[in-house]
Amino acid sequence: MISACLITKNEEAWIGECIAHLKPIVSEFIVVDTGSTDRTIEIARAAGARVSKVQWQNDFAKARNTSLEKATQRWILIIDPDERLAKKDLEKLKNLTLARDAMAYSFNARNYSRNPAVSHFKPSSKEYPLEEKDYPGYFESRKIRLFQNIPSIRFVGSVHELVETTVKGKIIESDIPFHHYGSTPEMDAEKNKRSFYQEQGTKKINENPNDWKAHFELGVEYLGAKEHGRAVKELERAKQLKPNDSLILSNLGYAYMEAGKLSEGQNTLDECLRLDPHYHDALLNLGVIQMRRQKWAQAVEIFDKIVKKYPGSFLAYRNSGNCFAHQRKFQAAAKCFEKAIQLFPQYADARIDLGLVCIAGGRPDVAKPILEEALKISPSSLRAKALLDEATSAIQKK
Repeated sequence: MISACLITKNEEAWIGECIAHLKPIVSEFIVVDTGSTDRTIEIARAAGARVSKVQWQNDFAKARNTSLEKATQRWILIIDPDERLAKKDLEKLKNLTLARDAMAYSFNARNYSRNPAVSHFKPSSKEYPLEEKDYPGYFESRKIRLFQNIPSIRFVGSVHELVETTVKGKIIESDIPFHHYGSTPEMDAEKNKRSFYQEQGTKKINENPNDWKAHFELGVEYLGAKEHGRAVKELERAKQLKPNDSLILSNLGYAYMEAGKLSEGQNTLDECLRLDPHYHDALLNLGVIQMRRQKWAQAVEIFDKIVKKYPGSFLAYRNSGNCFAHQRKFQAAAKCFEKAIQLFPQYADARIDLGLVCIAGGRPDVAKPILEEALKISPSSLRAKALLDEATSAIQKK
């Protein structure tokens, strides 16, 4: 009934378990390998997959479509080696193929991350304790992963490839999450993803200079690499091609801010908020701009507005705490940091900030256990280590 189609390159750490966990619902596994030099092919074949080796042509859609051409079952499941479905969701996904009127299903991927500052970060809720592992949270991205095996449905795009534009029938949104572990900085460095996506993004723009999405995607890649000047250039072009898109405006405003162009950033974020007055990231970065201008009270007003609309915004609470700390209102600052920690217990930075205001307020004894807990969460934090040493020294002197 279901063909699982994967493309691989040097995925020996992931591929075996990926195939094994899907066997209860998948009839065949199609693996198209684009040049592995490790044991990926050997492991995949041993697990029962049909493996084909192809020459990499700098085009993800071509590789994906090669796998689709080899599938024989009625439904196709797209999954990457570093993704998993929870055991409790396998039968639910299989049952989706019984619907008579569906052509395709889209799913949210939970892209696990250790960086709470990434856009739309959500703390792990223990809803999927095995799949969440030790990751503090994730950000989501939705796309079609399950669709009927017909020749008209094919991937489009050399990077960020999708089938969405080729599906002509009914698309249903599923609430079954995919759990994705390949978005961490460590994985990006290991696979050299960032430079590759920048090269491919540039190629995509050269092929179609008026594709707003290509400019946007490349701008976001530059943002991730902290190349803010380049990000501004691409996002400005995306805005020219699609002027009234709040996502583009929010990212462009952030890029201006990080490039030190605070006025341009504020104007762009205001433009975004005229389209969507409650856009969380735009409001948050508008507050950060006020912080960088040292306008602490104005920044707090913005963060207060955010938490009224988004009570779970731990970032807004932490930023408010830092504003109060700069005004030496340590009790108010501590309450904000405590609220951020309550909302997101693995938030090491908020614990470090709380430890700092406790030291500043003359309570190193209170700061010490807070900073020790922060170091358990983030053992490599030099800031936490330095503050813990300061707190310990202050206690010993009393």
